[in-house]
Amino acid sequence: MPVGNEALLREDDEARRRALGAESCIVEAPAGAGKTELLAQRFLTLLAAVEAPEEIVALTFTNKAAAEMRHRVMDNLVAAAAGRVPEKPHKLVSHELALAALAASRRRGWGLLEHPGRLRVTTIDALCASLARQMPVLSRFGAEPRLADDAGRHYEEAARRALAWLEEEGPQAQAVARALRHVDNDARRLAELLAAMLARRDQWLRHTLESQPWQDAERALAALVRADLDRVAKAFPTAVQQALMPIARHAAGNLPEDHPLAVLRDWSRPLCAEPEELLRWRGLATLLLTDKDEARKQLTVKQGFPPKESDACKKALGDIIGGLSDEAVDALAQARRLADPHYTEEEWATIEALGNLLRLAAAELWNVFNESGEADFVEVALRARQALGDEAQPTDLALALDYRIRHLLVDEFQDTSPTQVDLLARLTAGWLPGDGRTLFLVGDPMQSIYRFRKADVGLFIDVKQRGLGDLAMAPLRLYRNNRSQRAVVAWVNLTFARVFAPADDIPCGAIRYRESAATKDEANDPTVDAGVTAHAVVVDKGGDADLAEAREMLAIIDAERAADPGRQIAVLVRARDHLAALVREIRRHRPGLRFTAVEMERLDQRQPVQDLLSLTRALLHRGDRVSWLAILRAPWCGLTLADLHALAADDHMSTLWRLIGDVDRVAKLSPDGRARLARFVDVVAQALRQQGRSTVRRWVEGTWLQLGGPACLASETDLADANAFLDLLDQLDAGGRLTLAQLDKETGRLYAAPDARSDGSLQFMTLHKAKGLEFDTVILPGLNRKTGSNDTPLMRWEEVLIGDREHLVVAPMKRRRRPVDGSGNLQTPYDWLGGLEKRRERNEAARLLYVGATRAIRRLHWVAAVELNSHGEAKARAGSLLELLWPVVSHAFDGTAPTVADAGATSGGFDFVPKLRRLAEPLAVSLPETVAPAPPTGEGATEDIGEPLDALVGTLVHVYLEMMANDGPEAWPVERVSSLRASMEVWLMQQGCGDRDSAQGAERAGAILRTTLASDEGRWVLRSRAGAASELALVKVSDGGTPTQIIDRTFVEDGTRWIIDYKTATPAGDLAAHAECYRAQLARYVDIFADEGLPVRAAIFFAAPGRLVEVPLATPSV
Repeated sequence: MPVGNEALLREDDEARRRALGAESCIVEAPAGAGKTELLAQRFLTLLAAVEAPEEIVALTFTNKAAAEMRHRVMDNLVAAAAGRVPEKPHKLVSHELALAALAASRRRGWGLLEHPGRLRVTTIDALCASLARQMPVLSRFGAEPRLADDAGRHYEEAARRALAWLEEEGPQAQAVARALRHVDNDARRLAELLAAMLARRDQWLRHTLESQPWQDAERALAALVRADLDRVAKAFPTAVQQALMPIARHAAGNLPEDHPLAVLRDWSRPLCAEPEELLRWRGLATLLLTDKDEARKQLTVKQGFPPKESDACKKALGDIIGGLSDEAVDALAQARRLADPHYTEEEWATIEALGNLLRLAAAELWNVFNESGEADFVEVALRARQALGDEAQPTDLALALDYRIRHLLVDEFQDTSPTQVDLLARLTAGWLPGDGRTLFLVGDPMQSIYRFRKADVGLFIDVKQRGLGDLAMAPLRLYRNNRSQRAVVAWVNLTFARVFAPADDIPCGAIRYRESAATKDEANDPTVDAGVTAHAVVVDKGGDADLAEAREMLAIIDAERAADPGRQIAVLVRARDHLAALVREIRRHRPGLRFTAVEMERLDQRQPVQDLLSLTRALLHRGDRVSWLAILRAPWCGLTLADLHALAADDHMSTLWRLIGDVDRVAKLSPDGRARLARFVDVVAQALRQQGRSTVRRWVEGTWLQLGGPACLASETDLADANAFLDLLDQLDAGGRLTLAQLDKETGRLYAAPDARSDGSLQFMTLHKAKGLEFDTVILPGLNRKTGSNDTPLMRWEEVLIGDREHLVVAPMKRRRRPVDGSGNLQTPYDWLGGLEKRRERNEAARLLYVGATRAIRRLHWVAAVELNSHGEAKARAGSLLELLWPVVSHAFDGTAPTVADAGATSGGFDFVPKLRRLAEPLAVSLPETVAPAPPTGEGATEDIGEPLDALVGTLVHVYLEMMANDGPEAWPVERVSSLRASMEVWLMQQGCGDRDSAQGAERAGAILRTTLASDEGRWVLRSRAGAASELALVKVSDGGTPTQIIDRTFVEDGTRWIIDYKTATPAGDLAAHAECYRAQLARYVDIFADEGLPVRAAIFFAAPGRLVEVPLATPSV
């Protein structure tokens, strides 16, 4: 091994030794360092020292990570107990620590092997929920709220309520009015901005509750400006400035008074980092940089250098500019855009009004949460902090936890948010070095890539430097990379030392690169093919870069598989749509190439789901012309374009359903089209007549089944996608949130299932999803694509530490763009804070590249497609990942000839004409006319249903009893039945009942359902059980045919099969005698289950009185 590696590995060994000691530590663990193993070793070490295992709490961010850590600890304990001694040195350390932990378990009677639940390994979110639940009064949570699947609708409702205060009087109305003026009275836009702010209220809520004079805010803004100017001043030392002074004075003297350079006419002393010098720094930037923030290559009269008399100055300035580093140019470019550290009266009045409005919206959100019984993760975290109190006034819970928790371990600390760090500070308040309580934080700031989840990498650096609260943290750093081959590690070290910032910078979210030491040595394994390759794909202007890149990736995949068919290959992208061209190319031209796409394709982009969505929309809205055309074109009907044209081209006003009923129009279709349409009409007509008789899911799914939808699917994956859509339909319907707009929105949030036929050797996923994983070969495409955000929040803010006190820089969104001066300087604090966010995004993008590169074990391929510019040059696109890598990979583009796509394989869609997939011939199926249960046919088994209204009431009761059984009776409080009356009445009217009968029928059905829910026997029948079924249609094949039997309710309880038949009529006389009338019917049902081998009991449930009456039957012999 090289000497450098040996030194780093010695430091690594020392850091690991200290990490298992008794001090509080913060550990930097780069990719492949074995972070999880170290956490498990720390946990095992502590187990040997504590009085009870519950004194140790380990926190992670995901349930998967928590399970992995728990399994890692338990695997070590189980292996040690079994006497299995590992060979690897680091595993041997874990083994010895596990032996000590087992000894402590035996000595203190913990029984860890029998009771692994005593190991407290959980997520931060779960801990917050537990804290809030333990102090319901202080946390303001009564009963524990459900976590909202879609908190966005709650934010929107809270924003709407906040804006509704405009109709009232008082300060709230004034705040709303001023905020509306600020957005040009665009109420919809203001509501959207408010809703977006509520999603991140943990970042600003405490600031809006504290008053801050504008002078403090200006001091904070000045401190931020000073920090940036300090960077510029360091890049332009005194000697450089003194050389520039006479040149700047010369140029300024040749320019008018209002030119930005005019401020340098009397420049005679070096500029410092004080905000008062901001104008001069801007002037210097104008002198040295172009409007595009590039170092000047030409100096003309426009910059104050007239010919001849300026030759000496121009030469001297050219030499100075040529010697400027990239860091100096970048620092000066940032300085010209620094905000003036002052607020106008108008800006401050707007800030106060928006702060009041945000407080109001947060209060309304709390009301919305209370009413819905739901909350988001942010609310749970905020209430957990409230339940703990603060260091000055800790709550009883905080004091109790302080006694119970002695050691806290936190994984992936680089991904924590300010709220989570504050929670950790409250949990460890009062802890001191040497008092027997320790905090162990581990993470890799170079892998901090979750800013969209409010993670702040600066928190890691801050805690490393200053500790957490009063608790000092020993900074440790690991260096080993046990994952990647030496060639990959060497390339990563060399490249990212240039890509990352030269120093840690908390305000900018910048991290200096930390070198890794390879522990694998391919020299000892001649079969290893390791290395890094940059693939430069160049296309002419106007060429299809995406297609060219996709083909390059296919070539790489083929080559990797040829070298080693068993190689695990991953294609990792920054955004899901960056894989669209590759997936399209595979499906069109390489259908045999199986791949696993992990949460890559949206569910609404899958054709089977699009067909189901069109069917749902068409059934619910006969005027949706596009959806009706889609279901006529779908494989289950499969009309040709010619037939569709004959059917609908000349009439744009009528519904498709009306046109289908036009005999003369249908006669114009082809014979095949008429046959297909006839079957389609038969199924859909009956489906439309059954609208409202069952749940929407059952209605749509039944229609889809009758049309032959499953027969149109190509794979198990398609079926899984279809079921996912139907499950969503059921959830929205049951929750009362089913609208077409909501259905579209929710379908777009789900992802299609991976291809079930793939063996997993080729995977496509995002870089974020790949974090924590490893692959033999990694391909990183789409490097020249941009995914910049256009986030324009209502307000921007930044915390600034001045002395020991935090101040807040806050800026409202601009009402309109202010004038821009000649240097291109953006004038508002909002713009400057936005620029700070862009720098953070750029720094996180560098870390995202690092995450992708460090997933590779053997081979790493960078793929970038660049379109030649008008000058025939290949340049990286601004804001792309390739721009960050350009200093390292640009040589690969030198002399690369443009890729020419052959005429038969362009991606514009002209090379690929999709074939019409459709069923070969019509299916002979139909829907029943009614969903009412079939009447019993046994001797004397006729329910007295009386008038037709009685039968319809019976149908309603059966439908809703099925819903209640599916949901479980606990989801159906008796009061909920009252909300069904309106829909019941509408349905009864659709069946031909008059207003009076509809009202009476709805009342009777509601009364029966309320009685059922109020009775113990009714709730027992409806109770959720594994394998239970309602309205179960079964066929018993016999000599007499194959009659279908529909069983109202069946389940297995205590090893016995129960069969329940519902009766909705109100019987006269003895219920047991009445139940006997149905013995023959129940016997047929029992006979169907004869082969199951379980005892069978049958009963009649009389829903009107809420009584269950068993009918004794002999169980058929098996």
